[in-house]
Amino acid sequence: MTTKQKTIIVTGASQGIGAAVANLFLDRGYNVVGNSRKISHRNELQRSDRLALVDGDIGLAATAEMIVGTAVKRFGSVDALVNNAASSFRSPSPTTRPRTSGVVVHQFGWLYLHTQLAVKQMLAQKSGGSV
Repeated sequence: MTTKQKTIIVTGASQGIGAAVANLFLDRGYNVVGNSRKISHRNELQRSDRLALVDGDIGLAATAEMIVGTAVKRFGSVDALVNNAASSFRSPSPTTRPRTSGVVVHQFGWLYLHTQLAVKQMLAQKSGGSV
């Protein structure tokens, strides 16, 4: 009996904790779709045919669609999502309202856009998954 290789999406995977998590999954035989703004230009990931890189801002719906689409097209599934991406933002003015800050936009991106699309794919696969 063959076991299907699982696919993990890791946001913020170019360095630090995200790269460590992605590399750990690669070491254990998983397919990994790694994302950060410029992950294809510079990252701390081991090279593997089980690794797909997607450049893009997690605050954008188009990036979420590219990440999930890449996982499905290249590896056939989405089995887990590791929401690791983070951003820092300095408000240009003490009067800037929090809901308009870059931090809120990025948190919305990884909390909502990526998770929603990944879970939708997991449900369509009828094989479960993890976030």
